[in-house]
Amino acid sequence: MRRIIDGRLYDTDTARQGGSTWHTGGFRRGDFHYYEEEMYRKRTGEYFLYGWGGAETKYAEPVGLTGLQGGEGIVPIDQDTARQWAEDHLSVEEYIEAFGEPDDGETTSLSLTLPTATYRAIKSEAARRGCPMRDLVVEWAETLGGGGER
Repeated sequence: MRRIIDGRLYDTDTARQGGSTWHTGGFRRGDFHYYEEEMYRKRTGEYFLYGWGGAETKYAEPVGLTGLQGGEGIVPIDQDTARQWAEDHLSVEEYIEAFGEPDDGETTSLSLTLPTATYRAIKSEAARRGCPMRDLVVEWAETLGGGGER
């Protein structure tokens, strides 16, 4: 499935699938309440959910004036939401494959204003390596003697 959301292309054919799950709630496939989801990561490091389900799910689509039918959709999510989704729905092995070994250390948030060319260079290298931009910054800091902690 391909969708453009807020000017960004999301494509299940070109993104890497990071796990899937289904929510039956005791219902069978084809029931109005049944839905399935798959998490994907784009080459740029962005995450999204691709899902499909019945007429009583978040993936329902309008039909006629007042009706709903089963449907499908793409929902962009940030990295924290992706990690939480993975914790809630994937096996330990699938989580580690998608995000690596969990980091038990503390982290600190940092907001930077960078020249556009620098931002683009970091984003491009992260896409080339298939990793989040954060990982590159941490790696570069470690080479400068940043302590090696994540």
